[in-house]
Amino acid sequence: MNAAKRIRKYVSEGRDPEQVEVLTRLARALEAGEPFDIRSLYDINMRYFDTAIDLLKDWRFDQHLSARNKLIARITEAQAAEEA
Repeated sequence: MNAAKRIRKYVSEGRDPEQVEVLTRLARALEAGEPFDIRSLYDINMRYFDTAIDLLKDWRFDQHLSARNKLIARITEAQAAEEA
């Protein structure tokens, strides 16, 4: 499973929200071309850290574009639900 799919799964499961928040902030920053404080990666568990590194690799090489699009859509939906 690629990194974007894993993150989408983590968001859907709702477990470890602090850990997943770091991953979703990373994905949003990559999508928008905005800065991301890489120090926040040091605060997450290794499982999520590895996923973050995989996401960076996938993004760097434009792999799994459809999974990335679905992830960004899921993050946007979750953010809209929080704001409502």
